[in-house]
Amino acid sequence: MGPFDGQKEKMPLVHALTEQAGRVSFHMPGHRQGRFQFPLHKLSAFDVTELDGTGDLAEPSGHVLAAYRQAAEFFGAGETWFITAGTTASIFIMMATALQEGDRVILPRAVHLAAVHAAGILGLAPVFVKPEEGQIFPDGQPSASDFLRTMEENPRARAVFVTSPDYFGRTLDLEPIARMARELGMLLLVDEAHGAHFVAAPGQLPPTALFQGADLVCQSAHKTLPALTPASFLHLSRGALEEKRLDSGRAARFVKVFQTSSPSFLIAASMDAARARAQAHGEAAIGRLIFKNQELSRRLPPSFRRLLPAGADASRLVLDFSGLGRDRLYFLEMLDRAGIDPEMADLSRAVFIPGFDQPDGDYDRLLEALLTMEPVQNETERQAHLDRVNLLSREQDRLLSRPAAFSVSVRRGMFGPAGKTVPAALAPYPPGMPLVWPGEKADEETLAFLKQLREAGITVRGSL
Repeated sequence: MGPFDGQKEKMPLVHALTEQAGRVSFHMPGHRQGRFQFPLHKLSAFDVTELDGTGDLAEPSGHVLAAYRQAAEFFGAGETWFITAGTTASIFIMMATALQEGDRVILPRAVHLAAVHAAGILGLAPVFVKPEEGQIFPDGQPSASDFLRTMEENPRARAVFVTSPDYFGRTLDLEPIARMARELGMLLLVDEAHGAHFVAAPGQLPPTALFQGADLVCQSAHKTLPALTPASFLHLSRGALEEKRLDSGRAARFVKVFQTSSPSFLIAASMDAARARAQAHGEAAIGRLIFKNQELSRRLPPSFRRLLPAGADASRLVLDFSGLGRDRLYFLEMLDRAGIDPEMADLSRAVFIPGFDQPDGDYDRLLEALLTMEPVQNETERQAHLDRVNLLSREQDRLLSRPAAFSVSVRRGMFGPAGKTVPAALAPYPPGMPLVWPGEKADEETLAFLKQLREAGITVRGSL
């Protein structure tokens, strides 16, 4: 018997975690349940705090500063911080470093919930990127030209906030946005949570945000690199520091505000090891993943197709399963029976994030699971399902593309007395992009749409 056998009632969380053994992981964290063993074998023995021998992650010197500098050199940053409280904390620090209370920030409605909460806590004034007349944003993500047009129309904004890549691995051309931001005196902030691995394989993967001129960038080291959850890199660009468009001291102050005062040295050490692994072996590992994704895609049954638009992350595997004519609950159940965990699945698409050392057998097991899924044979039923999915997807895109409709500020919506506006963002999860921000009203059509999503098995985060 194992050490935790028979402990389901006494230690339910421990039991749940031990039940994950033997499953195939195509989701974060990137170390794949410890397959990548950085040199910390007994983790609890290394769970220490700030000591003379360990240093201080919030006041970097000695070996801590050396680790930060090696990371900055690898990623092409002027300064890099190890944030062990996740990219949620990095986004807060990033926005607080660049912006002050009352500042306008240009961003899409569809951003990570951390950006919404940061706007509220910091008292910022969001300016939503708006589509051209008659257009909507796919998954709420504007194009570079949409950002540029909104920046031209709002030259007094202090910063522009971009998510690239998105959950599906799609990226934006950031160079023209960075160029216009400098011309207008704005800072370019990039949520690159899903792109920490880009720097390891130049030419095979899209260029990094720092390489394209971003001023502040945050990356989730645990999503695509073999670091422990919730490791996050926060980068300040060389140019912004040299030109004094960013204040290094201000960033250091806000690290202490939003980072826990007891940061995890285990997580920080895993970031150091993950950076070293990516630097030494990342290019070859990513090349292999791109090949494995192509190989699996060529063998897909007819009901599936791979989604890989130009400029997207080829090391990520995104499959459209709508051709089955079946809902996401069936798709997820069939994967679960095969012991496979995807990163996420929405109404029609599934995201698989392979790790650097994802075994060939995991790909074989995934393909076998896909081959066992039986499409609906009745063409009329299958087409009706596709029509429903497409209708819901278009409606979600439309709602994510709406202009702002704030009755009160985001801060007052979050912290003010209960009223007619929502106190928390309403976000279908996955992927977690808010349809309604705090300070806005949830109208009847939005509530009806969210009800349809819940009936399809999609969780809705926030208050209704």
